[in-house]
Amino acid sequence: MDKPVAEPEEARWLEVPDAALLLEAARVTQPARPDLEAPCAYPLLATFLLTGGRRSEVLGLEVEDVSFDRQTVTFRRNASRRRLKTRPSHRTVPLWPQLEEILKPYADRRVIEHGGHLLFPRFEESRELMLADFRKLLDRVSVRAGFSAPVLDAQGNPVRDTKGRPRVRGTLTSKMFRHTYCAARLQTLDRGAPVSLYTVSREMGHGSQDMVERVYSHLGVVRHRSEAVEYRVEQHADALAERLETLKAPI
Repeated sequence: MDKPVAEPEEARWLEVPDAALLLEAARVTQPARPDLEAPCAYPLLATFLLTGGRRSEVLGLEVEDVSFDRQTVTFRRNASRRRLKTRPSHRTVPLWPQLEEILKPYADRRVIEHGGHLLFPRFEESRELMLADFRKLLDRVSVRAGFSAPVLDAQGNPVRDTKGRPRVRGTLTSKMFRHTYCAARLQTLDRGAPVSLYTVSREMGHGSQDMVERVYSHLGVVRHRSEAVEYRVEQHADALAERLETLKAPI
């Protein structure tokens, strides 16, 4: 019998304005239960979107992996994350200005308050552990930003909460953030010229350019050219005006 082969999954990502809206939602959203839900939505999602790191790579980052002096973020093996997916996964990517602005105050405060090594830890009985699950956090921010879908029962009917309101769920995944970074990075300039596929492939931790080329082939004619990867909501205020208003509504 032939071994079954899965169909290649179509890469899904956020356009730059959508990523900017999501980051703004993360900035203004407070955890419903700080004791149960990670309180670091803004820096965590910013790190996903601005490094292209895989889920385990970002969650396993240590404070010292972020160098504010050298302007770099390094994905490497450590005590919490003993292995990386592939050999090229050990890599250093740029610490983009927007990420530095978000991470510097967060990292300083986190170390002062808790100590330890991990950048995005969870604590159990004063023990520092790698954050294992941030689905509730991501779901909450996704819904706040409008990236949601109704929750349906087995018969396809909307599920309602105790107040009779239709329940919704977030539709974003951390893998989409990796593809978002790839798409955004492909639109940047390197000394005035479009960045090379090789450079982007190295930053993504790939041994070949295949995945990057698949993303590149789907980019439209209109490009958001920039010297840096960034998702600044003020740059897209006009296009996002109506959607930004929903972030001001109480939840």
